[in-house]
Amino acid sequence: MINALISFLFFLFGEAFFACSEITFISAERILVESLAKKNIGAKLYLKFWQNPERLFTTTLMGITLCVAGNGIFTSYFLIKTLGNWGIVISSTFLPFSMIIFGQIIPKTIGRKFSYPLVLYLIPFLYLISFIFFPIIFLNTKLANKVLKLREEGNPFFLTKFREVFLTFIHYEEEIDFKEKELMHKILEFAKKRVSQVMIPLTQVKALPITATVKDAIEFSKNYNFSYIPLYEGSINHVKSIIKVQHLVGKILLEENKPLKDFSLEPLFVPEVALAHEILSQLQKSGIEIAIVVDEYGFTTGIITIEDLIEEVLGEFRDALDYYVPEYQKIKENLYKFKGYIEIEKLQSLGLPIPSGDYETLNGFI
Repeated sequence: MINALISFLFFLFGEAFFACSEITFISAERILVESLAKKNIGAKLYLKFWQNPERLFTTTLMGITLCVAGNGIFTSYFLIKTLGNWGIVISSTFLPFSMIIFGQIIPKTIGRKFSYPLVLYLIPFLYLISFIFFPIIFLNTKLANKVLKLREEGNPFFLTKFREVFLTFIHYEEEIDFKEKELMHKILEFAKKRVSQVMIPLTQVKALPITATVKDAIEFSKNYNFSYIPLYEGSINHVKSIIKVQHLVGKILLEENKPLKDFSLEPLFVPEVALAHEILSQLQKSGIEIAIVVDEYGFTTGIITIEDLIEEVLGEFRDALDYYVPEYQKIKENLYKFKGYIEIEKLQSLGLPIPSGDYETLNGFI
């Protein structure tokens, strides 16, 4: 009887592990895990699985299948050997029921609810198993792709190949005018951009200390036409909240000496490595038009607004109150004055021989 119990618990635990690992991988917030990739091995391996998700799903499917089969064969054998006909009854009724409840439903429910941080602890073990059984997993994946006539091109969802084909199509399609082609190019490029590439860097961010008063904010608003004001604690590297200027209207007379923190809002904090289009979706859902960008250590590195994100696709637009400062001015022949935040791509389009590198702006290049 003890052999049957050991066999049952061993294979049930294995089934629960693979089921829970799979659902945590699917349910985990990729942006959040991605922000930890530099310092957490679980996050690094998570991203490796994202590059080749078939490897993960083949591993979990193989693991669940083997554990279910093992429980059905070995546990049933020990039960029948020990209990005889009662072993057959237990194997036919209790065993399948318990495998579904404790091997699938409960682990998946837990994995979905606590996908983060569970994914950081489960993925390393799953990766180790996939490494040990790599030959079998590799052959199964290739066979499945062959049967389904799929060809892996390095991107799990084939976006790279689709992008290449689509760009080729719009390049040679004569019925699409230049502006439409340019817009399509921008949309496809926007899908690849990270927050760090489109954010307003910290050097250009205007903010107030969290101890500032309503009166300070009103004076601040006279100089800067902002809808939101970031509030920092200690230094601007530690933005803690934001204030909506519109909320201060009507408070200047009766509450001008009240601290801004009494009216502040909890901002959306996003990592630099997040995809810009995903943050645009989050901002639209939150109802707040600004997000605070942070690095892997939690320090503020900039801000990003819905307007900035939309302008990446549609180009710059200004309302009647905007004061336009050009990114560059021509002083005379072969002499230009550039703003430090001008993008390298724009400089290259002007014919300047600036090499591409690990920088996005003129400030970064310098």
